[in-house]
Amino acid sequence: MKYVHQQCFSYIDDLCSKRAHDEIEEDYEETMKCLDQGFWDKDYNTAENSVLKLNAARWKEYGTLYWPSVTINQVTYRGDITAENILEVICAGLASKPDVCLNFYKEEHIVYKKPSFLTANREQMASVEVLVVSVVVLILVNVILIYCYRKCQKREMEDNLGNEVSNAVSHYIAVSEQNNTDTKI
Repeated sequence: MKYVHQQCFSYIDDLCSKRAHDEIEEDYEETMKCLDQGFWDKDYNTAENSVLKLNAARWKEYGTLYWPSVTINQVTYRGDITAENILEVICAGLASKPDVCLNFYKEEHIVYKKPSFLTANREQMASVEVLVVSVVVLILVNVILIYCYRKCQKREMEDNLGNEVSNAVSHYIAVSEQNNTDTKI
């Protein structure tokens, strides 16, 4: 690029491109072959370029319309673009931290505590048997609670039914007595 801009100024033609390729010891024909594969038509002035179109789509997708920008795990980093900040973001996204991250945390006085679920030994973790026993116990407790609830509901329903029967009998007796007094009159 430096040679092309120094020697060809504002107009770049095939001859200038060939000279630039000779200067950097690259094959001009190989570059032209790559160029032909990128365009969808032979007229470079109006044809779409698949490489440029893909790059433009990625710029829009990742929001990297400004340069310089950094994309980490397909997310554009928003913040000061310094080596320390980028390293901190990359290290924060890693499940197991390499020595580079641990050393960086020490230098920056960032307190890092290893998560216990990643570093726990097999003996410290719950075994399959313990989990199965826990599930069975929980199911039994639920069955007992449901049984007690149904028993209480049945008792309450019987009490309510007994009260309704007593009320109905009392009402029947009251009506019956009233009929007896009406017939005597």
